[in-house]
Amino acid sequence: MNSTGPPPAHDRARGLFTGVGLGDAMGAAFEGKPSVTELALLEFERSNDQLRYTDDTLLTITVAEHLLERARRGGHLLDEGELAAALTCAWTREPWRGFTDSAAEMFERQNSGMPWRDAAVSLFHGQSSFGNGGAMRCAPVALAAQSAHHAAELGRRTASVTHTHPDGQEGAAVQSCSAYLALHDCGGLDPESFLDKLAHEIHEPEWVRRLHAVAAQLGHRDPHRAAEALGNDVRATHSVPLALWAFLAHAEAPVDVVRQCIRAGGDIGAIASMAAALAGALRGAAGWPQSWLRRIEGLTRLHDLGDRLARLSA
Repeated sequence: MNSTGPPPAHDRARGLFTGVGLGDAMGAAFEGKPSVTELALLEFERSNDQLRYTDDTLLTITVAEHLLERARRGGHLLDEGELAAALTCAWTREPWRGFTDSAAEMFERQNSGMPWRDAAVSLFHGQSSFGNGGAMRCAPVALAAQSAHHAAELGRRTASVTHTHPDGQEGAAVQSCSAYLALHDCGGLDPESFLDKLAHEIHEPEWVRRLHAVAAQLGHRDPHRAAEALGNDVRATHSVPLALWAFLAHAEAPVDVVRQCIRAGGDIGAIASMAAALAGALRGAAGWPQSWLRRIEGLTRLHDLGDRLARLSA
């Protein structure tokens, strides 16, 4: 942390949302490329072109707005049916944001009148999705949660709207709980302690094993080695651990968190978005370079959501 102590809560909230949009938009620019050279990355960082976000950020915004609306009405913090409808409306308004074919198919079924639970289960021969879609949008719940346990619970519930597969839900629990721990870290980040606290809230044996695998990679800074060990595709069991590694291994420099995700390849946009959300939650919005911030689409909106959820948290 800096000499003046941890960033204030509102800056951390802004940092979380900024990280979501920044990691998403920067990563999306390299999506599908088998490798990224240092020169290509440097030229991209020096560009003035706008960074347009994808469905990852759009659905994160939708989750945040749902939490704020529920708080305004004074009801329970989360309503899965209302959230399902809100996510479907977001897809209907902006289907060009980069939704996967399976996500578009599910939202189309809901639009046609299929109950959201049935639509979620109907994909992949009735197995539902074990992808990272639930994890990539769940970070805002950390700002509304009362504890790390509560954050994990809310993460699972937000994911269940579209991902009934246990891995899809547990990936969201890991990401939302990680975001809560990053937001509330006040003594300087200790990666091993962070993972211990996270494992305390995550009870699926396979996911505990994944967290141990992340710990084993913390001494290494090579993103290709981390991707080979942890995975880097759309499966929650692969992408969430890699995002967690990028954050914990490079938390002292948020820009390196994003750079390492890009270098690692795979599902770059989602992985970079998740990792940058954690880095922003820890370091605050002030941790991001102004040259990057000027390029982000919708930065004012992201900051506003951070401010409003920070007040809700307080």
